[in-house]
Amino acid sequence: MSNKLNREAGLTSNSGICIDGDIDLRFTQFHSSGLYFAFRITIALLATLSAALLGNSFTNADISPMLLAYDSFVAVLALGLLASKHKIIKICAGIVCAMYIIPLITKINFIKYGAIAAANGYLTKGDLPAQTTGAFKDFLVTQAAVDQGLYYFFSAVIFLIAAGTVLACVVRIDFPMLFIFTFPIAEIGLYLGFDVPTYAALMMLVAWITVLAMNIINHTTNKAGRNNTFAVHEKSKTFFFTSSENKAGFYTLYIKFVSLVTASIFLSIVLFSKLSGFYRPDSFKDLRYNIHHAAEKFDITHADDFLIDINGGSNLFGVTTVGGTNGGILGTTNSISFNNSKALIINTERFNYTMYLRGYVAGEYTDNQWQPLETDSVIKKITEGVEDNGRWIQDYDNLLLSDSDDYTGSYDAEMDINVKGACSKFIYAPYATDYSYSYAILGDDSGMTPYNDSYVRISQSQKKYKVYYKNFDTPNWQMRCDQLRQAGLEEFSPRFRTYTDLYKEYVELNYTKAADLDSLDAVYKTICDNYLMNDPEYCSYNEIYSAIKSYFSDNKFTYNTSPGKTPKGEDFLDYFLTKQKKGYCTYFATAGTQLLRKFGYPARYIEGYMILPSQLSNAEQMGDRYEVVVRDKCAHAWSEVFIEGAGWLPAEFTPGYDGDNPNLTDEEKGKIKKDSSSMNSSSLSESSKADNSSKKPSNNSKASANSKVKPKTDSNNSNSKPSGGGTVGKKSSSNNNDNSAKDKNSSSKAEGSGTTSSPIAKTVAMTLIAIAAGIAAIIINRKRSLDKMHDSCTQKDLAKRITAIYTYSLKYLSVLHIEEKKNLSDMQLCNELINKCHEHRIHQLDDKLTELTVMAVKANMSADSITEEEAESAEKILKLISDDIVASKLDIISKISAKYIYCLY
Repeated sequence: MSNKLNREAGLTSNSGICIDGDIDLRFTQFHSSGLYFAFRITIALLATLSAALLGNSFTNADISPMLLAYDSFVAVLALGLLASKHKIIKICAGIVCAMYIIPLITKINFIKYGAIAAANGYLTKGDLPAQTTGAFKDFLVTQAAVDQGLYYFFSAVIFLIAAGTVLACVVRIDFPMLFIFTFPIAEIGLYLGFDVPTYAALMMLVAWITVLAMNIINHTTNKAGRNNTFAVHEKSKTFFFTSSENKAGFYTLYIKFVSLVTASIFLSIVLFSKLSGFYRPDSFKDLRYNIHHAAEKFDITHADDFLIDINGGSNLFGVTTVGGTNGGILGTTNSISFNNSKALIINTERFNYTMYLRGYVAGEYTDNQWQPLETDSVIKKITEGVEDNGRWIQDYDNLLLSDSDDYTGSYDAEMDINVKGACSKFIYAPYATDYSYSYAILGDDSGMTPYNDSYVRISQSQKKYKVYYKNFDTPNWQMRCDQLRQAGLEEFSPRFRTYTDLYKEYVELNYTKAADLDSLDAVYKTICDNYLMNDPEYCSYNEIYSAIKSYFSDNKFTYNTSPGKTPKGEDFLDYFLTKQKKGYCTYFATAGTQLLRKFGYPARYIEGYMILPSQLSNAEQMGDRYEVVVRDKCAHAWSEVFIEGAGWLPAEFTPGYDGDNPNLTDEEKGKIKKDSSSMNSSSLSESSKADNSSKKPSNNSKASANSKVKPKTDSNNSNSKPSGGGTVGKKSSSNNNDNSAKDKNSSSKAEGSGTTSSPIAKTVAMTLIAIAAGIAAIIINRKRSLDKMHDSCTQKDLAKRITAIYTYSLKYLSVLHIEEKKNLSDMQLCNELINKCHEHRIHQLDDKLTELTVMAVKANMSADSITEEEAESAEKILKLISDDIVASKLDIISKISAKYIYCLY
């Protein structure tokens, strides 16, 4: 009977006072629900990261803790913000989630085999039978591939754990759910008695204890049909929070409590040490030194390598960060700058000429931009015909040199390229590269795709590849051009002749169309009159090339990294030739290409990287090969000219780039040798890498069975490349046997996986793209919302105008957390808001808010018309609230929120 009375009447004290219904609880300090939301996301992050670190330790995956922390942060933040009350934040979080998931979906095989590799590592660490967990070795044959598989697997696991921790900590407060998602990771290590990383275990315990405490406080008596502010549990006579506002205030009390406990423990340890004479062991001193030493050696300049834009140059505040090359877009930035970031790392043999690595190839100049020629029936016929014979039209220069090494001084060579900050859309390769053979060796997993006759695209996940090309000993490109023309290389193999003749006609027709500009015509006439005796048709290519360069020099065209933007409405080339007369490589490459076309030479615009032979002096040498770090300062644009009998060759018009690079220091150019102490045994350790062999891969099933193109089969010359593989030219070896003991399918998978590059840069890049997309969405949403607010508060219908002003006034007050979510009448709501204004020490709104509420009720409920005077008065009240009250009380973070989240300023 007593229990029934308690349930009906609430809790009765000894004095006979019955407590039932709402009990208002006030904190001494105002707490923001937004900070409480951030606090719960932080707890979810701790739980997710701790689980990832424990899993990494238990499986011997050896993934960098920084990478795990990065993935955990992105996953938890993106999933957590999906629970935000602001629509724009949800949209941005959704974009980041999508960008996180996409790489995982595309690498499902790596995730699968990474899971097997993780299981194998766990069983191996526990001295348990591996059983069938070694199957991943059939797919992930190199350590690099194993590391990638493990990384993708842990990225997927982190996302799943993050989903559970966000549900348990952010969406709701649920300790059992958090325990279910995180404890199994700890259990697999505890089961075999593995040492548990202290910091990871500590973070997990903090998350568990916090959520458990919050779960207890969050207990409600909804089953009894109550939703009170401060309800009573009948049996235990205990009070529980049921108000979200009061729950939000708890986290600061918890933080204070944890801080107090931590400080107490610290003081106890100090006192114990003083009284007992206990001192830290030497291992602690070593740990302290290592942490200090690592922090001291950290160089912030290396942290921005990943900030390079996926298109090869991010445009931040009008400054392009990678050499000004950005896919042929011209005149859109005021200046270029360099941050000395790594663009490429190449492993090559010695060369004694300026090495141009061609990337982006474009032949059509329109609207201040260079773009590749579009596909037409002619180029389609050429490319299909050449591919049917096992080659690509991009191999034209290499085809020209086939079986002619004795006459041209050429010899086969290979180059390993590791893409860092450079644009990962294109293959970067030397001139006379055999693209189709490079593709055949790498196989279907290479991701290489030729686009018409211009560049060769590659999957952006492939950051490491190998290219085969013709090297030579001639010291400069002009001498090389003369040498090739004298060799008489016009004759092709009969199976290519039809298409190569057609290609020469295509080049002549499509790459000689110059821009229709009066300024270009005037420059052409000046060069003819002053440098070529008005007889350009009787001048050689070298004479015309030199005349164009002399014109730029004599007319004070200068290299300048800060030329300013091309004004709106101006043509980039016309403005450069007539008014600007200063610029960097893209300016001179554009002008040089157009002038070569005026003189009848087919020419194209190229973007890529330029390496000086002197840079080999300070490269790491491994036998007869060199590992060169190509930095952003080597990014370059140049012209490319088609010479009958010589093929496509670079033409340099930028001042200061004749066998030089004005952006490099003397040390970077190799004119000053680096301190030998910095080039020590590290280079020796690198020399054992299998990737750095100077020989082509031996014949295997990947090259012969899985390639879409047929490797070369010119058997009449000893220097020709054998079908499916073989060694390189003058350095060839007789060993051409199949060195794979596996069947074709497993060999294909294994070798394809071995060439797959690290997914880290792609993950970071996609996250940055998602962030950029989110920022764009926020900016667009803000503009749309401000326009909508302006239109609503200035509309002709006075009643609707008053209603809109009232609505936005309440929205402005909500920024200061002056709001009431209860279902109240308008006047009751007004009184509640006035009371909350008093709590914030705002008293000037007492009459104004009442007046505005009365006008809003009149506008919605009364048949009387709203007057112009009332509308003006309402506008003044809105201005008072927005400018004089709310704006003056906002801190920096609140101002940003009010501007971009609430979209009120």
